[in-house]
Amino acid sequence: MKDERLPKTGRETAQSIDEAAAIWTARLDRGLTESEQTELEDWLSGDSRRMGALARARAIWAHADRARSLGALATEAPPPEPVWRRIDRRTVMIGGGALAASIVAAASIPAYLHRPKRLVTAMGEIRRVPLGDGSVVTLDTHSVVEASFSEQKRSIHLVSGVAYFEVAHDPSRPFVVEARDTSVRAVGTAFSVRNIEGSPVAVVVSEGKVAVGRLAAPGADEVQLAANMQAEMPDIAPLAPVNIARPLSPDDLSRALSWRDGMLAFEGDTLAEAAHRFGRYGGPKIEIDGAALARQPISGLFAASDPRGFARAIAVSLDATVDDEGDIVRLSPARRS
Repeated sequence: MKDERLPKTGRETAQSIDEAAAIWTARLDRGLTESEQTELEDWLSGDSRRMGALARARAIWAHADRARSLGALATEAPPPEPVWRRIDRRTVMIGGGALAASIVAAASIPAYLHRPKRLVTAMGEIRRVPLGDGSVVTLDTHSVVEASFSEQKRSIHLVSGVAYFEVAHDPSRPFVVEARDTSVRAVGTAFSVRNIEGSPVAVVVSEGKVAVGRLAAPGADEVQLAANMQAEMPDIAPLAPVNIARPLSPDDLSRALSWRDGMLAFEGDTLAEAAHRFGRYGGPKIEIDGAALARQPISGLFAASDPRGFARAIAVSLDATVDDEGDIVRLSPARRS
């Protein structure tokens, strides 16, 4: 039977999604009917935030009653199959009347959570992992994150790559991500951080607010970012404050976070920049003959795992030729007779 308390379709608040996730976890514990199973699948597919909310609900209860399962998640071992691909009545073990108690229990942090956890993705791999406090991190290809939680602070070090954080609300324990000399501080929000060699550290906020600053000067000249905003931190801090933040349109935000779905989005990027981004996902390397062709701007949405398909599509739009040499896909200016 459909529960009228569940959020209606449309843009939901994070709180309403969390409430719906709690209802679903209770239903899963007692078992779903066929119609409820279909309804759950429809709910999960309706908004990408719902998957994270359900994962957080699982993590909260596991934190209180099944800490051993979370300990296995926060390692370099391959993650379990994603929750949204294998949901049945055994997937989420949370009692209908125990959610409030589990939230209280989550405030008591087991000693093993104080030890740093290291998460690594291989080339071409994208992982989504609960962090043990109700937060969830999604790691892009070829990324490394180290997490260290205490009773006073939740610290994340983005060693390299790109990560998207869905942060569980806990004002008493700020959630701080460090990347190079940049610090990103949040309480309860959703945002990504990029730390790729050759590019400035970049922060994109999709929900809530964060404060972006320098590790060398905590709290000084922090930049406040709200939802639908981005900031890029120059490697060398300028002598005078600069405006490093800019708003993002809904399309800009979607493009900036498209990697979570295994897609690469370009809007005016040069062909050389696009080829470099494809290189992070493995497969044949895209090489470009000619500086003029490399500087050509491109736009579109492409599967990160299909550099050959990207090269063929670009060759058509830019009147170029493609030579597949096995480990290398070469783009060259069209040969004129």
